[in-house]
Amino acid sequence: MKLKMFACLTLVGVMATVSRVQAAPLFTPFLSVDVNGANYGGGQTVGPTQAGYQALNAFQGFDQLDPAYNPAEDWGTNAPTGLSKTYATTQGNITVNMIGVGLNYGARNRGANAGGMSDLYSDFAFAQRDGAVAFGRNYVKLQIKGLTPSAKYEFTGFAREDAFNAANLADPNDPGQSFQAWADLGALGGKDGPAAWMDSAIVSGYSYQPAVGGVNDPIPHYARSQVAGPDSLSATDPYFHSATYVTTADATGMATLYTWADPNGFGSTVQGASLLNGFQLGVYVPEPTSLAICSMGLVGMLFTRRRLS
Repeated sequence: MKLKMFACLTLVGVMATVSRVQAAPLFTPFLSVDVNGANYGGGQTVGPTQAGYQALNAFQGFDQLDPAYNPAEDWGTNAPTGLSKTYATTQGNITVNMIGVGLNYGARNRGANAGGMSDLYSDFAFAQRDGAVAFGRNYVKLQIKGLTPSAKYEFTGFAREDAFNAANLADPNDPGQSFQAWADLGALGGKDGPAAWMDSAIVSGYSYQPAVGGVNDPIPHYARSQVAGPDSLSATDPYFHSATYVTTADATGMATLYTWADPNGFGSTVQGASLLNGFQLGVYVPEPTSLAICSMGLVGMLFTRRRLS
């Protein structure tokens, strides 16, 4: 009987692992946020918010003497402590804090593109890499508060850099291709960020050299999503430049998530900054198939026990 129970739990666990990372959300998001970034110092202005999304403004280079200046939206200044905003949702008020870890912090608005969800993918905030070290030490961190303690949620993060859209970058094995890796606090064993994980698991101050396929990235992560590529990629699949996985809120009702640059190599075409265009959050519901399999296993064990007795 113990063997059958183990087989049931193992099978369900394997299925849960396989379904943990999706190409697109399976469940209806109750919170969709578009990070509206712009480099005011470079003459950019904020673009429109993606339809059905709420805005999280993160600006760079804003003139602080401008009467429209809002210090709460200044990403270049506030990234290390975070930009915080509370959203009304069907699950109650949810507070989001977006934090940057890196050498410096900026935002860009690349303007309209011909891909899917063009308003979402046109602009973003980023945390830049220190050129003196390799990868894994610059990242964007999200703290999402107001969730149900210990509950599971489906998270989708979006990352696309529209400036890196040359046709040859449609090939995911191109050495100049840009990617990002995605994880949460649980995947990192409770370590606060990829850098902290490497400091603990490898050696203090460690960083890694990128390679095609992300094979040199030692940091535990759920997914690796393609940042670069032509507009046709997201025109065909609006979720092409995204990663979806299941995360669990802690005992206080907060989920903590991370994304960091994980390109295929070095060079002028790769994006070394970690960036975020936006994200979605939905309530995770266990798959009926997994529940049915486990239920059948339990029925089988009860039947066997009855027959043996």
